[in-house]
Amino acid sequence: MMVVKEDTMTYPKPSIENDLSIVPDEDIAITARRMEAAGQLQVAKDIARLKAMGEPIHYMIGEKLVREEANGQKFEFKIREDGSEEIIGEIL
Repeated sequence: MMVVKEDTMTYPKPSIENDLSIVPDEDIAITARRMEAAGQLQVAKDIARLKAMGEPIHYMIGEKLVREEANGQKFEFKIREDGSEEIIGEIL
């Protein structure tokens, strides 16, 4: 484990994988970058897990709702009043 030294106190450097705790006297910008990196890492893991399960992922590109199938095909869709999805067309 790496150690970060500040003034006369020494703190363990948090690992993005397993520790998002606040380090005393750590600059808020550094904490924010660690939290953002941890969030991005978790999103990437979740997307990979869903694709491995054959599940689609949903996201937005600009104002368009996108459904990406596990095989990589992308479709623009809209959500009907009853909550179901209506495919508008394939995104190439």
